[in-house]
Amino acid sequence: MKPDRKDAGLRAALLSYPTALLVFAFVIPMGIMFVSSFYHRTETYYERGFELTHYLRTFDWLYIKAMWTTVKLSTIAATIAVLLAFPFTYFMSGYSRRVQTVILVVVLGVLSLSEVIVAFSWSNALSRPAGISNFFVWLGFMERPASWARGLPAVLIALSYFNLSIAILMLYPHCTRLDPSYVEAARTMGTSPARSMFKVVIPILRKPLIATWIVLFVFTMGAVVTPQWLGRPDQWMLAVHISKQAVELGNIPFASALSIVFLLVTIAMVLVANRFADKS
Repeated sequence: MKPDRKDAGLRAALLSYPTALLVFAFVIPMGIMFVSSFYHRTETYYERGFELTHYLRTFDWLYIKAMWTTVKLSTIAATIAVLLAFPFTYFMSGYSRRVQTVILVVVLGVLSLSEVIVAFSWSNALSRPAGISNFFVWLGFMERPASWARGLPAVLIALSYFNLSIAILMLYPHCTRLDPSYVEAARTMGTSPARSMFKVVIPILRKPLIATWIVLFVFTMGAVVTPQWLGRPDQWMLAVHISKQAVELGNIPFASALSIVFLLVTIAMVLVANRFADKS
């Protein structure tokens, strides 16, 4: 009986760790933010209180538009990253282990770059003095260099580039574990390589692809530096406005209210994506 009690105690202690981590790392910080979203904003700081003015302000058209921009850019950037990463990772899994290791080291090196470095690099690459347009001028496709460093295309390029490494690393284990006999069987039956990809490989890897897309979507929703650096003010994502309210204006209650609404919308979008994944 004593060893059983020890095992039960050890099992209970091990199971209590994720619960404690969830409470202290997520529940308590979110609870503090939720409570502070009802505080009263003073001229200099904020004080305890209970008012719904901050939540009512979140329905201002500026923040509704920012939320729509956030969902739109996150959806497009996550989709582009998955579409680019999946064929790259699938064909990379057919290389030797040595080549795969070299590629993964390069991917990890790109992933180690912060959002600030990626945004700065693309702002320089899309600028007029030293940007990609100079290469097109040299090839004769353009008469003079142009600046593409501001606008939605620049933001999407940087966000998709930043997500690409994450998508490759998430899809790599699934692609390497894929049994090649499925594709070989389809090829022996006369199926073309493209048709084998869409009829065999993609259906098998459907859930990992959707899971990768969901992670990239949630990750992109919180982008701050990239839209602020490469986008115009009317193209800022909601995280930029939250950062501005909290850091620059010191309006913690309103920033907390925006964060709570932002969190609820993100959870709703993830639930919709999971429901779609279960039905498909």
